Amino acid sequence: MPVSFLITFVLAFAVGPLIVLSLMRRPSDVSIIRPLGLATVVMVVLAIMAPMIGLPAALATFLLWASWVLSMAVMGHVMRLVIGTPGAKRWTAAVAAMGATIPWFGILIARAVAA
Repeated sequence: MPVSFLITFVLAFAVGPLIVLSLMRRPSDVSIIRPLGLATVVMVVLAIMAPMIGLPAALATFLLWASWVLSMAVMGHVMRLVIGTPGAKRWTAAVAAMGATIPWFGILIARAVAA
């Protein structure tokens, strides 16, 4: 198994959920949702532009992963605002952190199709 695959595993199952959980500690309101949403859009645009401006493909991949993680935090905060029950804080954080691991399964499917 290549080292890059192990690094990707750690990013998907440890770093991503920890980032989401740390972002979910803040109270849910527009003052946290707007900057996270803006950062997500900026990262996606940079990832799309990366090949055009000569940035490495690994950086574009990292930007897409980071934008996914931020979008999970945005989704968690929005779910909290919509649900609004006392137990929603814990469950929305758990669902958002689990959502941060989804790119790993895309990588596995891509490897299976390529093999």
